[in-house]
Amino acid sequence: MKLIIIGTSTTARILYLFIRKYRLYDVAGFAVNKSYITCDRYCDLPVYAIEDLEPSDYLWFIAVQWNRLNADRRMLYENLKSKGFQFVNLISPNSVINGEIKGQNCWIHDGVIVDFGSIIGNNVFIKLNATIAENTLIEDHCFVGAKTMIAGECRVGEQSFIGIGSIVYDKVNIGKKCLISACSVIKRNVPDYCKVLLSSDIEYKQYSSEEIEEKLIFSKNVR
Repeated sequence: MKLIIIGTSTTARILYLFIRKYRLYDVAGFAVNKSYITCDRYCDLPVYAIEDLEPSDYLWFIAVQWNRLNADRRMLYENLKSKGFQFVNLISPNSVINGEIKGQNCWIHDGVIVDFGSIIGNNVFIKLNATIAENTLIEDHCFVGAKTMIAGECRVGEQSFIGIGSIVYDKVNIGKKCLISACSVIKRNVPDYCKVLLSSDIEYKQYSSEEIEEKLIFSKNVR
């Protein structure tokens, strides 16, 4: 069965190149909602309206990264999953998966290590050379930036974002919808809906569930 990539952004193009390099799937084209169509071809493949395709005719992958603290990717995943769309995982053959990828629509990039006893949930992106050490849980709809190190027996709550080059110490719990800035060093638990600011001293600033999503925006209208 052929694969449809959802999105026509730079992320969709990079994912297409990733799939093609490792021959993971036969890509039939790209798809977005009708209201987001701006071209009829992308990467020399056809662009379809999601509404015009039958979910059961294809496998699917949502190529949306961290916009609105992963809320855009979560919304698409949950909406389409409820309609019977079947999502795949894109896992680099250059990664080391000793733990378990339990979810769907996960992107595991080159050089990633998921160590023994660790579990990855649904709709999780783990980028280049990140390490998830033993017995760690990454919950649904998270994003883990390149070269991040999450030590053993940690938990990252749903829809959280961890910026590139961050270090999370052993047995630390990061709450849901948390925004961890790049190169942070997290030594203690982070409550839900917190933004961790990297300065001379790390500051934990807490927001509401809706406010925190507005603290990580690339674009309001990108698919």
